[in-house]
Amino acid sequence: MRVFPVLLICLALATCSSNILRPEITTPASAELQGQQRLQLRPLPAQSPDASVPAPNTARLTPMLREGLSLRGYREDPSAELRAYYWLDLHIIPIDVAVDQAPPAPLGPYQSVHRLHDENATLHLRLTNAQDRVLWEGQIDSSLSPAWDSDQQLQKACDALLQQLPMAR
Repeated sequence: MRVFPVLLICLALATCSSNILRPEITTPASAELQGQQRLQLRPLPAQSPDASVPAPNTARLTPMLREGLSLRGYREDPSAELRAYYWLDLHIIPIDVAVDQAPPAPLGPYQSVHRLHDENATLHLRLTNAQDRVLWEGQIDSSLSPAWDSDQQLQKACDALLQQLPMAR
């Protein structure tokens, strides 16, 4: 009988805990990035074929990245040769629920139309020179989704990714 309250508490704690963000550096910093401080911030449309993130996410992402980059020593300048491209890719994965027994009645209209799916977004940041040679690139997977996105989740993803970017000198 005491096991049930313990399991209930564990479940509540698990749902309230935040996921751990793990940035991935796909292209380490090149020597050409050293000494660069001025950059152009440029949003890109989602790159993956199944990606479709609404424009408001990109609009909210721009000031967050601008502030984070300035904390790392980078300054925005429209004439700069260093370019910072960023985009969000949304990944929608269908969830199949296997059941041991068939339902007692045929599926109703709601159950037959609505499918369960998992939505996750990947934030990408790429720094290039004027010739579009990649000087640094990183990405971070998060639990961002259009249905449950929040400024806090977006800010955490930006901060975690920008912590991996070398400081401007």
